[in-house]
Amino acid sequence: MRASSPSHAGRKTHLKDLYAKGLSAYATSNYSEAKKLFARIVLANPEHADAWNMYGVCCLVMGQTAAAENFIRQALNIRPDPVFYTNLGIVLRGLRQIDGAIAAYRSGLTLNPQSAKACANLANLLLIRNELSEAETLYRQALALKPENPHTLANLGALLIRRGAYTEAEPLLRKSLALTPSHLKAAQQLATILRRTGRYAEAATLLEQGSQWGLLGAILREEAAWPALAKADAAYIESLNAGQGLSAWPWTLLNIAELSPRLQKKAAFRFAEEEYADALALLPLVNSAPPREGPLRIAYLGADAAMHMLAGVLQAHDPDKVEVHLLSLGKPPKDEGSPAAPPAKWHDLSADTDARAAARIAEIAPHLLIDLKGYTTAARVNILARRPASIIVSWLGYPATLGHERLADYIIGDPVLTPVEDAENFSETLALMPHCYQPNDRSRPRDPPPSRSAAGLPETGLVFCAFNQFIQLNPGTFAIWCRVLSTIPDSVLWLLHDNDEGVANLRHEAQKHGIAKERLVFASRTPPARHLARLRLADIALDTFPHNAQTAASDALWAGVPLVTRKGDSFASRTAASLLTAHGVADLITTTDEAYLELILSLARAPEKLRAMRERLETARLNSPLFDAPRFTRNLERLYEEIWQRRDTPVHERKPLALAP
Repeated sequence: MRASSPSHAGRKTHLKDLYAKGLSAYATSNYSEAKKLFARIVLANPEHADAWNMYGVCCLVMGQTAAAENFIRQALNIRPDPVFYTNLGIVLRGLRQIDGAIAAYRSGLTLNPQSAKACANLANLLLIRNELSEAETLYRQALALKPENPHTLANLGALLIRRGAYTEAEPLLRKSLALTPSHLKAAQQLATILRRTGRYAEAATLLEQGSQWGLLGAILREEAAWPALAKADAAYIESLNAGQGLSAWPWTLLNIAELSPRLQKKAAFRFAEEEYADALALLPLVNSAPPREGPLRIAYLGADAAMHMLAGVLQAHDPDKVEVHLLSLGKPPKDEGSPAAPPAKWHDLSADTDARAAARIAEIAPHLLIDLKGYTTAARVNILARRPASIIVSWLGYPATLGHERLADYIIGDPVLTPVEDAENFSETLALMPHCYQPNDRSRPRDPPPSRSAAGLPETGLVFCAFNQFIQLNPGTFAIWCRVLSTIPDSVLWLLHDNDEGVANLRHEAQKHGIAKERLVFASRTPPARHLARLRLADIALDTFPHNAQTAASDALWAGVPLVTRKGDSFASRTAASLLTAHGVADLITTTDEAYLELILSLARAPEKLRAMRERLETARLNSPLFDAPRFTRNLERLYEEIWQRRDTPVHERKPLALAP
C-alpha cells in the first residue's frame, strides 16, 4: 500500500526546521552547509523569500557574488523587504555597481527608515562620491539608531575632517577606538586631526601602535622627529614588498631615499586600487576622442596655486592653437584682471561632487585634460578615475607617476627629469619638453630686499637657505648642512617655519651636531612677492634630497641665489637638476653626498667664485629658457599637438614622446 503524502502543516514544519538549521549553520560560519539547507528549502518551496535571501547571502560570503545577486533579486520578486534591499546593496557594492547599490539602499530605507545599516551603507557610497551633505545626514541618522557602531563613528569622523570640523570629529574617532582599539581607519583619521592641530607626538604614537608605517613616516618628517624614522621607513618598505598593511598617501613616500622608482610606482598603484576602487570599476565616462574643428580644447584641472604657476603660460597661449578652460577645484580669483585669471573659460568645480565634476568636464569635451594635482593636498583623483576625457595628462603638481594607467595617459617631463630609459617606472607614457618641465615667466616681482635685521638675520656672515617644507628634510642631508655651518664661521641656516614642533626638533638636532641653535633662523610664511624680495638676502640655497625643491628652486633662481642640488634616480630627486640645466648652470648639480658638500663649501669659501656665479644667474634670468614663458608655451602647444596626433595609438604601442628644442 502506498504511503500517504505529508500534510501541509507537516511540510511547513519541516521547512521551518530546515530554515532554523540553515541559520544556525550560517551563524557558526558553516556557510557551505547553510547554503545546502537553504537550497533544499527553495527547491521544495520556490516562494520562500527568506530562504532565497539567505541562499544569496551564503553565496556572497563564499565569494559567489553574481549568484548572490540573482538569488537576492529572486527574494525581492517574491516580497519587497528592507533587509533584502540592504543585502542587494551590499552585493552590488561588491560588484562595483554603485548606482544600483545606491538605488537598493534607497528602496530599503523607503520601506524601513529605521535601518541603521542601510543608512550607514548608503552614506558610505555617497561619501565616495563626495556628496557630503546627504552622507552626513545619513551617518547621523544611523548613529541615532545605533550609537555604538565603531565603523559609522569613524566614517562620520572622516567626513567631518573633510569639512574641516576637527573639534567635532575628534570625539567620534576616539569613541570608535574605545569600542574597537584595532580600528585602523579611526586611528588614521584621528592621527590626521592630531597632525593638523600640531599634536605630532600623539599622532606618531597612535600610528606606531597600528603599524601604519607609511603615514607614521610622514608625520615624523613633518615634525623632524628623526630618531624613529629609519624604523618606520624600513617597516613600510617591507610591508609594501610583502603586500601587507595599509597603503600610504603616495606624496609622502617621495621623501624615502630607499624607495626606488619601481617601488614608488608599485606603492602608487596599490594606493589607487584601494582608495579609488569604486570609481576605477566604473565604465569610462568618455570612450573616444571628441571631434576637432579648429584649435585644441585644453582643460587645466587644479587649484588656485597651480593656476598661479601657469600664469605666464595661460597669458601666452595662442588662441588660434588652443582653446583654454580652467577647471578650478578652489575658488576663482576675485580680480579678473590678475595673472591668475587670464583670458580663458573658468569653471568652478569646488562645490561639485566627483561624479558631477566629471560629468561637467565631459560636457566641455576637452581634447586634452591636464591634471595639475595628482596626489597632492586636496586632490580629487576620483574625477580622473571616472575618465571624463579621452586623453588625460599629468603635469606639474605631483613629481612622480600616478601608478595606475587609468588615471593618466601621459606625464609631462623633460630629458633630465624623466629620461626615456626610465619609461618603465611610469604608468603614463612620457612626454618630454625640450628644456624643462616647469613653467616660469619674467613678470614675477623683483622688489628690493629688506634689511637683514628686518628679515631676522644677523648683520654679517653667510646665509644658507632651504625654504622647503619640513617633510622634505631628512637626517642625512641635515647632517651635511651642519657640517657646512661648522666649517663656515658665523654662517646661518635660514629655514621655513613649518611648525613649532619641527623647529624645536631641528634646533635639537643641530645641537647634537655641535651647532648652536641660534644659527638656525626660521622665516614665517609670507606672500610670494615679499618672499622673493627677502630671498635675495640669501647667499647659497641648499636643496633637499631625495625630494628636491620645485617652486622653491625656481624662486631661488629668480632671486639670483645659487642653488646646489643632489640629483638622484627618481622624478622627485631630479626637479632641481632640470631647472638648473635649463638655466645654464648645470655645474651646480651633484650626484653624491660628498660632491654636494664639496660644492657648497667651494662656493662658500671663495667669495669671487660665489660672486661670479651670482652674476651668471643674473644674466641667465633674462636670457635662459627657464623664465621664457612665450618660448615654453610654444613648445607646450607643440607637445599637446603631438599627443593629440597619437590619440588612436593603442596604449601598448605608445612610445615616449620627446620634442626637439
